[in-house]
Amino acid sequence: MTFAVGSLVKVRDREWVVLPKSNEMLVVLPLGGTEDEVTGIHLALESVESARFDLPEPTQLGDYCSCRLLRDAIRLGIYIYLPQG
Repeated sequence: MTFAVGSLVKVRDREWVVLPKSNEMLVVLPLGGTEDEVTGIHLALESVESARFDLPEPTQLGDYCSCRLLRDAIRLGIYIYLPQG
């Protein structure tokens, strides 16, 4: 099975993002992880599946501060992996 760069996968009871430079090994970063946690997963040795998340519950709305925190986290996460130069 092949996974495109940016795909969300589940392996080792954790969700990960597939990074570039994945060939025989899947190079992944855990969701909410740091660059120090980038890991190689050998597809022949470990079971990797597409990550699935439950739909949000409309009755459990967050507040303005939670929304802004999520937005800032996403923006910072994207900035870290943009090519510099």
